[in-house]
Amino acid sequence: MRSPIFLFLFSLLLIPFTGLAQIITTDPALPNADQAVIIYYDATMGTAGLEDYTGDVYAHTGVLTAESSGSSDWKYVKTDWLENTPETKLTRVSANLYSLEMGTSMRDYYGVPAEIEITNMAFVFRNSDGSRQGKGVGGTDILVEI
Repeated sequence: MRSPIFLFLFSLLLIPFTGLAQIITTDPALPNADQAVIIYYDATMGTAGLEDYTGDVYAHTGVLTAESSGSSDWKYVKTDWLENTPETKLTRVSANLYSLEMGTSMRDYYGVPAEIEITNMAFVFRNSDGSRQGKGVGGTDILVEI
C-alpha cells in the first residue's frame, strides 16, 4: 500500500502534463512564416462546437502582424466568413482531428509581403454554413504564435 504522501507527490508530477493538450498543434512544432506548415485542429478542445461533426470543416483564418492593434485585428484574412474554398477546407485525420496544409510557406498561403512581420496565425473553425463553430475556451479566436 502506498503512503498518502507518496500519492500526493506523484499527483504533483502529473500537473504539468494536464496543460499539454492544445486546440491546435503544428508541424513543425515551432513554425515560421517562410516555411510550409501543417495545422492540426482537435475538435474536442476549446468550445468543442465541432466535436463528432461529420460534415466538411473549414478554417476562417488570417494573421496578426506587427501592425495589428490587438488579437482581434486580423490581417490578410484568407476568405470571407462563409466562403468555402479548397484552400480552407480541412482534411479529416480521425473522428475529431483535422489537418490543414499551408503549401510552400505560411507567407505565401496568406499572401503576406516579405517586409511584414507575422506574429500569430488566427483561426475560427466552422461547418459550411457557420452554424457550428470551433473556438478557443470562452469563445475566443484561436491564436498560434509564430
